[in-house]
Amino acid sequence: MNKELLERYIVGNTNEAENNRVQGWLDEHPENRAEYQKMKNVFLSYLYAMNKELLERYMVGETNEAERMIVEEWLENDANNREAYLQMKKLWDSLPKPLEVPEVDVDKAWTEFKIARDRRASELTGISKKKTRIIHWNWWAAAGILLICMFGFYVFDRSQREEIHFITQDGVRQDSLPDGSMVTLNRNSELAYSRTWSNKNRNVELARGEVFFQVHKDKKHPFVIATGNTKITVLGTSFNVRRIPDATEIIVATGLVKIAYADKEILLRPEQMVTIRDTDTMRVEKKPVQDKYYKYYVDSKFNFVNTPLKDVVQLLNRAYDYRVIIDDPALEKIPYTAEFEKNSLAEILKVMAKSLDLKVEVEGREIHLINIQKR
Repeated sequence: MNKELLERYIVGNTNEAENNRVQGWLDEHPENRAEYQKMKNVFLSYLYAMNKELLERYMVGETNEAERMIVEEWLENDANNREAYLQMKKLWDSLPKPLEVPEVDVDKAWTEFKIARDRRASELTGISKKKTRIIHWNWWAAAGILLICMFGFYVFDRSQREEIHFITQDGVRQDSLPDGSMVTLNRNSELAYSRTWSNKNRNVELARGEVFFQVHKDKKHPFVIATGNTKITVLGTSFNVRRIPDATEIIVATGLVKIAYADKEILLRPEQMVTIRDTDTMRVEKKPVQDKYYKYYVDSKFNFVNTPLKDVVQLLNRAYDYRVIIDDPALEKIPYTAEFEKNSLAEILKVMAKSLDLKVEVEGREIHLINIQKR
């Protein structure tokens, strides 16, 4: 049974056909169910040992039904899990709560301020000391109300800038943004956006990793992605953005994308790509997209067409939590053509080994591809 499929089944991210497939496999033999339960326990322990963000969302009631059930099952499985969660919740509850700002009628406060100001100006000449004190007190009271309003606006502005983060570690995550746009985050990625988007632009920030965007079309509100020193602006399109050390790679699948950096702008059309370093100030050359597998993490599909084996291995290293090594440099330029869909790394390597006459040896987290003909 496909390990990736079982993991998605555990977290409730499978469709009806996949559910039936897994359920049929579980019902085939008691050993399958025992194997599944063992894998599930290990997977959940690993998942929640790493996934602090999900536990925090569970604490504040922001998990969906599948996530809630998995967290509660994890808590029930082991007393150590419950103890770790209670310690984390205790720390969470001890954090200072957001400051509650009193509600203020802004229009009324401003009107009172102007009345007090005008009254003071008209009665400034010939008034008694007593009246002067009263008017001064009214002015300072209105000014105090105005300060409260300004403080309220400051807190409101801060709340507008509060960010929501999508973070992945060892898995792929697909989610929707408030405007209906879809994002798919590859492993080890982080995307952030304001809790309340502005009325002018829909702004997000890619801090690290790789995201495939499917942007909902809205001519009045451009969609802007900031990453490194680059800004990407679109209306409605789909494209891939990958943040690599000190550079950003953009590949367009559909639509039109505008990229701004330094004082330059580039327009990218479908099947075009560009890589912009943070230090680039000169115009960067656009290139045609050479490979068809940049979306591998979106649809779980690899489509290699005369792809050098070195590039195939580099992609497998990005996609799976292993390090695949080509022992013979002469193999690196061998062209490889194959298509894989929702296959495990073991299944892919088995096919590669058979078609290229290679031997596969596993040493911990390293996998060596060995040229049999040289032995």
